[in-house]
Amino acid sequence: MHRQLSPEIFVWKINDTYAGGVPDAFYAGPARCLFVEYKYIKLPKRPTTLVRTGLSEQQKLWLNRMLNLGKPVAVVLGSAEGHIIIIRDWDTPVSAEHFRQHAMSTKAVATQISAFCLDKSHDQEGFFRGC
Repeated sequence: MHRQLSPEIFVWKINDTYAGGVPDAFYAGPARCLFVEYKYIKLPKRPTTLVRTGLSEQQKLWLNRMLNLGKPVAVVLGSAEGHIIIIRDWDTPVSAEHFRQHAMSTKAVATQISAFCLDKSHDQEGFFRGC
């Protein structure tokens, strides 16, 4: 993912063994910063099976705390069939069919993240709507 981002984006791959729940990555561009937690899943075959993010309670607390402070955060849920970006409803499972319908390539996710950090004309809700 990181190699696909715009070179204008500062990338920090976070590996904090002391503070639980800290997201996997921090991105900074001229427009804004973004924290992202990455989760990889094996997508179920049955379209009606619900897919959960697999976030720990500490991760949920951290993401919700930043969200309540007005800081942009996202969860990128990935699979062999593509990725989706979740910006608020990480506790709400989605069906495997919904995941497949909205799945994006790694390049498309990187483009979304780059544009969000580079373009001041978008807010988080509007920018990632439909992801």
